[in-house]
Amino acid sequence: MISIQRKNLVRKAAVALCALPLVVYAYILGPDRRVTGAPGDSAQACAQAGCHTGTAVNTGPGRVQIEFPGGTTYVPGQKQRWTVRVTDDGQRAFGFQATARLESNPSAGQAGTFTNIDGTTQILCDDNGNRPAAGCGANFQVEFIEHARAGSANTFTFEWTPPATNVGNVRVYVAGNAANGNAATTGDRIYTANYTLTPSTGGGGGGNRPVISQGGVADGFNFGAGVAPTTWTAIFGTNLATVTKTWDDAIRGTTLPTTLEGVTVSINGKPATISFVSPGQVNVLAPTDIGTGTMNVILTNANGESAPLAVTGTAVKPAFYAPFAQNSRFYVTSVATALQNGQPVYVGKQGVDPRVTRGARPGEILQVFGTGFGATNPVVPTTQIVSGAPAVTSQVRIRFGETVATFAGTGNLVAAGLYQFNVTVPATLADGDYPLIAEVGGVTSSSNVYITVQR
Repeated sequence: MISIQRKNLVRKAAVALCALPLVVYAYILGPDRRVTGAPGDSAQACAQAGCHTGTAVNTGPGRVQIEFPGGTTYVPGQKQRWTVRVTDDGQRAFGFQATARLESNPSAGQAGTFTNIDGTTQILCDDNGNRPAAGCGANFQVEFIEHARAGSANTFTFEWTPPATNVGNVRVYVAGNAANGNAATTGDRIYTANYTLTPSTGGGGGGNRPVISQGGVADGFNFGAGVAPTTWTAIFGTNLATVTKTWDDAIRGTTLPTTLEGVTVSINGKPATISFVSPGQVNVLAPTDIGTGTMNVILTNANGESAPLAVTGTAVKPAFYAPFAQNSRFYVTSVATALQNGQPVYVGKQGVDPRVTRGARPGEILQVFGTGFGATNPVVPTTQIVSGAPAVTSQVRIRFGETVATFAGTGNLVAAGLYQFNVTVPATLADGDYPLIAEVGGVTSSSNVYITVQR
């Protein structure tokens, strides 16, 4: 990380030479203090002459946000980890500056202290210098944490330690820059946001801590215990969330959320994408890089962290989309590749899924869907919307009972955590219900998932 002293030399040289590209380069290393939009700071944040210009603050298509894993509360003296996320499709470089202030003195009242954890951030005092080990000092108490060097990464993670005693509400202000990387001040977009953190005395938001049930982590399609990369996973327990909500309002551009209504989930220390929260169930997409073996699942909300639940992680965990059950059997809903009057035909068990109009016909090609089929080429981060339908890299075999089916290609990832296979129903099958079983990487899907064949 370049020092503030060195950064200021770069800035002074840039001003002396009146060379615009050098000014822009200087701010790659982080802005001067007081550009968060907080009281006492520049109301325009960084959207001003000599810094970044393009649109007025908060008029672009993106946003800046701080993700608070424990919700918008604090326990005096208890450290928190925050993530700043700047989103704006099409922009190439990102940076930020944030500050925490006492609500009772929002222009000059510093609240707590920041900690850089990975070298991507740096901390300034109100004199625009690096914060020394002893702190910012009585005359320059207000702290600012910001990017140490802007780049293509749009997230910055750091820690904040609240004051040791209850100081009332704390106001947090953040400004984010989404730059186009054109080596000029033009075309960049600035966003601001602010939050109120309320004090808590009970290690969280004042309610009961979340509890993950024993055996309460399973694939979200067939509910087999354990986890695997890029697999939809259901977490069951109590006090998991205070509301019931889907991710519809939390998707930003092509970025999927890792926090929803203050709920976050880590699997082997990696943040999972969250699609649904409720008091008793949370649905997440396990990250691509969780590895295998025994690992912990931890859910955090405003009331604190759950106790870690140890689960078994495997490289693959195939499970077919079987949304309805009858007589203790799960039934697959598939789609015929041949349209009827220009409309898709849903195929499966009539009377189980209301969309289904008939059974599968021997010899026809069906689209069947599932999760947990492993790596793809190229790899798609689980926090991103899928495009281009990347192919599955593992060899997959699909059976109707004991009869092996043929299918085109190797299968594709068509949406976040959702794989598609175009399978030909074996022509020799008689009418009836057959277990639909996938085999991949030595792992077999549930034998209690059925598909109905009807000539």
